[in-house]
Amino acid sequence: MIQKARIVALGGMAIMLALPLFAYAAVFHTGEQVNFSTGETINENVYATGGTIASAARIVGDLYAAGGTILVGGFVGGDLVVGGGTITVTGEVADDLRAGGGTVVVQGVVRGDVLVGGGQVHLAGSRIGGDATVGGGTVRLDAPVEKNVKVGGGEVYLNSAIAGNVEVDADKLTLGPNARITGDLTYRASREVVLEEGSVVSGVTTFEPREDRGSGAGVLLALFSVAALIFILMLGLGGLIFVLFFKRYAHEVVNNAFGGPLLELGRGLLVAVAMPILSILLLVTVIGLPLGLLGLTLYIALIIFSWLMAPVLMGSLVYRWINKGEYVVSWKTVLLGVAVFFFIGFVPLVGGLIQFGFMLLSLGSIARLKWHIAKSWR
Repeated sequence: MIQKARIVALGGMAIMLALPLFAYAAVFHTGEQVNFSTGETINENVYATGGTIASAARIVGDLYAAGGTILVGGFVGGDLVVGGGTITVTGEVADDLRAGGGTVVVQGVVRGDVLVGGGQVHLAGSRIGGDATVGGGTVRLDAPVEKNVKVGGGEVYLNSAIAGNVEVDADKLTLGPNARITGDLTYRASREVVLEEGSVVSGVTTFEPREDRGSGAGVLLALFSVAALIFILMLGLGGLIFVLFFKRYAHEVVNNAFGGPLLELGRGLLVAVAMPILSILLLVTVIGLPLGLLGLTLYIALIIFSWLMAPVLMGSLVYRWINKGEYVVSWKTVLLGVAVFFFIGFVPLVGGLIQFGFMLLSLGSIARLKWHIAKSWR
């Protein structure tokens, strides 16, 4: 149970629930620095990507943000879903908070559930109105929780009033002097809980000893956050470079893909399956060896380009849906596509299928263009 909670907390970037991106009532912001000023009121959902994102505004809807450093000091009327290197939340969240990053600090009020994963996590706000599910290398909970708490991590320090049950899987668990657990405490750890003077557990305490894993879970969470950021940066940088130097080609790939999406999906699937098989068959013959090596090399290159172009296709499609205009290929649509492509990958099963589908769509369109270029050489 705890293990599942930890995995869910890892996915706490659960921006995966970012399917609302397909709604029209939304505000999109991208750039090195994205700021929403004090006194500003935004009545739609907000989606932001950038190096540094700071919000002091009143956002009536949801706020979805991905960046290096994120600071949310204003009011969020819906869900707050953020992923980044350093995340600080000092404002009020009217619904749920989902966050994943290297360091996550929550000092504001969250009326709904909290789902957080990170290297270092500190929940120090005045109140969490729902459940709290947390995973991290070092986890400290000072905020009162009105429902249940589930924690997985290396070192866990609980020091607040918790109205429900508590489940912990950690190397070390400490209950601080302000810890007041109304329900049961169930924990797996390498040693028994450290009870500081004043801590109280009203329910039943259940201890299951396990080997000390040396804060491995926390390291895994931190590495996940860093890897996620690197993945976003690689997709974004690769897509931007490709569009910058091959803008006309990128436009042709997008237009071809959406001009006949089912045809290009089928073409992409055919290339993905048939090309490596034919190349391997050629490798087993002496005469076909050079062609087999060339085929495999070309196949790898096509797959790489297809994955780079997949977020470009997705960004163009989402942008067209929002603006109800033509397909656009620009740095804005690339960043938008990278964000959606990455976030949607966390939706169980469906997200991965959507990503793979866009890769095949990209592969089919690229293969078609390559075939036309090859025919023109004759």
